[in-house]
Amino acid sequence: MSAWWLPLLVGGALSYGVTLVLLLRMRNLALDVPNHRSMHSAPIPRTGGWALLAGCGLGIAVGPASLPLPVYMSFVLLLAVSAMDDIRHVAAKVRLAFQLIAALMVVLALPVGLEWWWLPLFVLGGAWMINLYNFMDGIDGFAGSMTVIGFSSLCLAFLLVEDWELAGVCVLFVVCALIFLRFNWSPAQIFLGDAGSTCIGLAAFTLSLFGWQRGAFELWFPIIVFSPFWVDASITLLRRMASGQRWWEAHREHFYQRLAIRIGVAKALYLQLILMIAASVLAFTFSAFAAT
Repeated sequence: MSAWWLPLLVGGALSYGVTLVLLLRMRNLALDVPNHRSMHSAPIPRTGGWALLAGCGLGIAVGPASLPLPVYMSFVLLLAVSAMDDIRHVAAKVRLAFQLIAALMVVLALPVGLEWWWLPLFVLGGAWMINLYNFMDGIDGFAGSMTVIGFSSLCLAFLLVEDWELAGVCVLFVVCALIFLRFNWSPAQIFLGDAGSTCIGLAAFTLSLFGWQRGAFELWFPIIVFSPFWVDASITLLRRMASGQRWWEAHREHFYQRLAIRIGVAKALYLQLILMIAASVLAFTFSAFAAT
């Protein structure tokens, strides 16, 4: 892990610096103007993900990580369409097409080939992970906290099997997410935006698959770790689809949003933090029992 000190330093510094520039000099570049479905009341920049990803990108570029080229290209592809959506709306079907392509690129880049029937399952799962991270980025500090706790859990799993490369990538995301949270904690000064949320979702998907194939954990481990996100998002999506609603549009019907409306954003966030930590503890507990 000693080789990651420089990547963490320069990545964190760039993430912090870009955040300040976006807040102080380019605040009006991509504003999230509140509407009847919003949980905020004043226009907030949705460019926080740009700074987070800039830091992660530089850190990975100067670090020892050596993932296959198609993995990096998948992030470039997804970042391009998502950043465009932050500035100017991109049709949902176009974004979905790019998300499916990005997930497919990651799956095809896995070190161990999969049987053909796994391919559509993993591609759809990857697109869903990308989208659910976007869906669950709806209150201050929420998506950033899931990133810190979820990627910290993956990091610990990688450290236990001495996979320093993937552990370092996880730490880099945690550091940049903590910097983002400095400005996203309630009341938020900046939002993650589509670029940040979708690319973090893709990163969680990528690290989960590569960690599984490298023997760091079973597939159910990251599923449990990130369950506070996918359970809420999946149940809400199915409920909206069953009732004939336009499920792809923004709304305030997720469990965490309804909780925030009822008891306030801060209290809802702290309860969700407890749930996230409990999910990670449960994942490690099951892993320990499975190893015996």
